[in-house]
Amino acid sequence: MKKFLSLVLALVMTMSLVTVSAGAKDFTDDSSITYKEAVDVISALGVVDGYSGGDFRPDDVLTRGAAAKIICNLILGPTTASALSAGTAPFKDVPVTNTFAGYITYCSQQGIISGYADGTFRPTGTLSGNAFMKMLLGALGYDSSIEGYTGANWTVSVIKQAVGIGLDDGNDEFVGSKAVTRQEAALYAFNMLQATMVEYDQKNTIVVGDIEINTTSSRKDVVNNDKTETISDDDKMQFAERYFDDLKLSDGDDAFGRPSNVWALKSDEIGTYAKEADATYTAKVEAGDIYKDLGLSDTVDKTDVTVFVDGADKTDDHALAIRKGSDTKAGESANGVLTEVYYDDDKGDITITQVKTYIGEISKSVEATDKRDAYVEVITTVDSNGQKPAGASGSEKFETAEKFDDEAKVLYTFSGSEDEIQSVVLAEEATGTVSKVVNKTNDQDNSSVTVNDTEYKASATMASSLLSAISVDLDYTVYLDTYGYVISVSEEDYSDYALVLEIEGSKDGGFTSDRAKLVLTDGSVKTVNLSKDYKNDKSIGQYDIVTYKVDADNEYVLKEVKLTQSVTDSATFDLENDVARITTGGSGSSKSTVYANSKTMFVVRDDSKDYAAYTGVKNAPSVKAQELTGVGSAGIDSVKEKVSAYWYCKSGDIVTAMFIIPGSDALVTDENNNMLFLAGESATDIIHDRTGDYYEYQAVVDNEVKTVKVDWTVKLDGGNLSHARAGALNGLYSRYSVDKDGIITSLYTYDTTPTNNKFAGYGVGTDRSSADYTVQILNNAGTGKNTGIWTVDDDAKFFEIDEDGNIETGTYGSVTKDDDDRAYFVIENGMVIYMFVEEVNSKDDAQAAKVEITGEKDVTIGTALTLTANVTLKDPKYDRVTGYQWYYTDAPANYGSSVTDIEKNATKIPGATSATYTVDTSAPLAGRYFYCVVETYNDKVDGKDTAKSADMSSLVKVTEAVQTVNVAVYYSTDGTKDAGKVVGTEVLSVTAQGGILVTVNSSDLKNIPAQYKLAADSGLPAYVTVGDKAEVIVKVDAKSNDTKPVIGSFTFNNVGGGSGASATSSISGTTIEVTVTPGSEAKNDTLTATVTAPTGGTCDVPEIVLTYDGSDWQVTSDGTINTAAEDGTTAQYTVTVA
Repeated sequence: MKKFLSLVLALVMTMSLVTVSAGAKDFTDDSSITYKEAVDVISALGVVDGYSGGDFRPDDVLTRGAAAKIICNLILGPTTASALSAGTAPFKDVPVTNTFAGYITYCSQQGIISGYADGTFRPTGTLSGNAFMKMLLGALGYDSSIEGYTGANWTVSVIKQAVGIGLDDGNDEFVGSKAVTRQEAALYAFNMLQATMVEYDQKNTIVVGDIEINTTSSRKDVVNNDKTETISDDDKMQFAERYFDDLKLSDGDDAFGRPSNVWALKSDEIGTYAKEADATYTAKVEAGDIYKDLGLSDTVDKTDVTVFVDGADKTDDHALAIRKGSDTKAGESANGVLTEVYYDDDKGDITITQVKTYIGEISKSVEATDKRDAYVEVITTVDSNGQKPAGASGSEKFETAEKFDDEAKVLYTFSGSEDEIQSVVLAEEATGTVSKVVNKTNDQDNSSVTVNDTEYKASATMASSLLSAISVDLDYTVYLDTYGYVISVSEEDYSDYALVLEIEGSKDGGFTSDRAKLVLTDGSVKTVNLSKDYKNDKSIGQYDIVTYKVDADNEYVLKEVKLTQSVTDSATFDLENDVARITTGGSGSSKSTVYANSKTMFVVRDDSKDYAAYTGVKNAPSVKAQELTGVGSAGIDSVKEKVSAYWYCKSGDIVTAMFIIPGSDALVTDENNNMLFLAGESATDIIHDRTGDYYEYQAVVDNEVKTVKVDWTVKLDGGNLSHARAGALNGLYSRYSVDKDGIITSLYTYDTTPTNNKFAGYGVGTDRSSADYTVQILNNAGTGKNTGIWTVDDDAKFFEIDEDGNIETGTYGSVTKDDDDRAYFVIENGMVIYMFVEEVNSKDDAQAAKVEITGEKDVTIGTALTLTANVTLKDPKYDRVTGYQWYYTDAPANYGSSVTDIEKNATKIPGATSATYTVDTSAPLAGRYFYCVVETYNDKVDGKDTAKSADMSSLVKVTEAVQTVNVAVYYSTDGTKDAGKVVGTEVLSVTAQGGILVTVNSSDLKNIPAQYKLAADSGLPAYVTVGDKAEVIVKVDAKSNDTKPVIGSFTFNNVGGGSGASATSSISGTTIEVTVTPGSEAKNDTLTATVTAPTGGTCDVPEIVLTYDGSDWQVTSDGTINTAAEDGTTAQYTVTVA
């Protein structure tokens, strides 16, 4: 007996949550896969695999071509199937070049699939469940012509057989007419692996006169005489036993003690999957309930009952007999505890397994490497007094390819026998106002919280203290387990934080309003109106941290955080960039040590009392109190060397937001001191997104190769760079600063003073002496710094940069004798500790680019004219354009492409410094030459690294426009100007062609009357001679106001296998009444009719669909049809069935 009680929301979700698949593939969307066992086995065989991005996309629809590939993979194996090809096109819409041509050809030749009557196969079309089942049955040996899989009612025969042999097992909602998804295809193929193959004794055709007679003996199962059967020990040939004899199915137990299927391919285990239980519960259950649900007639003694809780054998703690009417609680069954009961009919014993769901939080996600799988770390206890699995530590790892945000609330299960987490899924959330709390301290199963009028019962693993802390009428987020029980609760904070600098209330003497001065986490300071007197009513005061939102009246609604921690004039405050630990010097409720992470928001005041914002400890400045002498008067600014700070920790000691006010003599370093190397050749084109405008570079940051972002306005040693130079950086930098989005905004070159303990150098040309463990950096370009022979430190780091800017970690052996390679290096204590060897392009000087100006021509006044300097770089790999400058001369001066003459004699156009220049055409221009001088840059040459080139435009002239004429247009219903026939007029300004004729086209018309349209014989185009009476009569027709849709004839579709029903329709007012004439219809049969919009109008529903539900015909398409007439009149029609 299989019994599913009402509290189980979705058993398939449950099974996915607690299934263990030790050797199965991890997909990044594992939690979206319902049929996990099927997908794991089928993907392990290579029959249906995931995508290159690591996802499976379980709910994508399967195409007919992809289905043919699956069948071939099943029959031939993926390796052999991949070699299939088509010599000729198998169908007229499947050329031999089609990805699936080989698969379709094979399946067609084997009689497994067929095309359509018109000679097409439609490989990209979706595949119905009926059609896929027909393919699978064909692969199992079922003959379509014998079994009735052809003709009008083929679907009835197919589904009867497919369901009869269990091909749809696992999908209780199978509908044959629906398109098959990828995971459904995997499920049906998985069931096929375990299905028995069939054959026929004989298949003959006799022709008697004009009649063909099929003579066939009965169908029979294929016999398997192997001593060892790999799928089922029944002497029959299962599909997998013939085609995948390395696939083995055996019985076992999973990590929770449940009887399970164990799948293996050769010697590799695919996974262990719990079998379907005989009874399932997710709330408290008693022995008498189990007795009844299993349909027992005799008591099962407690000696024959085994109880597992979270994988641990708890039989001694929870011994119970399964007897009629017993009220003994089964184990630790309760809200949210998955209790599954397995009854062995042969042995008469019962196994009860119970799996608890716990709430956790993601502390970090780690990507996969060559040496380890991806995993997440889960904080196992989120709430005080919350339950944690026996044996679990405070943080546990779980291998998964799925992506989770840091601090995401997750549901997890834990096996005590395996001592590890078995599943992790994202917790569902419900947010709203709490209207009722039921807190029964000794009966948590009947405790609940009501949010937005929905009651949620408490999970057994929920911290009992949470319910007592909830306040009615406040907003909360409740986290739900898989079965809909509330497992955790958190008060809903507004998402934005602020520090209150000043606050005043209307109840204070002399004040008439409620206001506050706030510093926000973006660094801005605002004086805002408040929704109420928070100072007096809510006890919010100066230097409290609050969350806020802005209401409809533009007033700020404040909510004080649970605890604002603070220090004033701390002499030990120490925040260090990229170090999580923060020493505050606090005491009591203000912790002396707290921690930051990548989401911590920092707001720091500077000497000018402005505030700067940073997100993440990697981007934060270093702030440190100093031990200086001299103490001033009271106040946060008086002790200059000390620091005041205010912070809020939403979770534990992790800082959510921190506001820092350093004294003027406190040490504030707003820059990262990490050594940085940028590979100039790797620079991308400029990138624009919400964080700003920047270039991306391949870089080395403290021994790590990574991609960094460099602002296009980055400063170098405090000076500004052009946008082009910001995208052409190359070399070694001692330190850098980043903004809150991690974009580098400032760079500092390395000190090259050789008398210092640590300095940098560079040169062109390299060599080494292995015997002395030294390197030699040459000065072949004449611009080197600190070149010569240097000893190499034992721990020195080497990096190689190729001509495309790709960086790889190198070794001492990376340094070879080469006269062109460029070397950047860092010396400390007289030895090389870093060296970057860069392949270079060996040229003496930067080469001038080719410049060609396009867009020049004679134009008339007011015509847009843009000149473009098109640049062809001589060395595209390394050259970069660093600047443009436009000049002009009036005719007849002509300097061609001479940069010297242009810069010396031509007139420079201020601000014209881009690749394009827009010429002023508002007034006549007798003739002018324009020039563009382009500067290019190449830092990979041995000599001069910049060059200039130029081009001259042809003569640009701006002349008076040809004569324009005002033409009167009369819109007439009969083509005349008779009274009552003209429905509108307008005046057009049209240019005379050649000064003689004016042409009026339909595109010239601007104001055709709204309720009219051009007639077929409108009279356009029309020609008017300049000097004549300039008028045109344009004939128009009235637009239709008909809103009625046109309903086509109904077509009967025997989806369910019936026949004979028909229907007609009529429109009365705004009702479309469909009258059905019954036939021999069957459930799921449909009647369809096309819906066409009124002439010239629109309609939002393409067809009317009626579906027979077994007793009546129901409208299953949209029941309302919205139309618009040609003139814009709208109407809504309702579809009814008579």
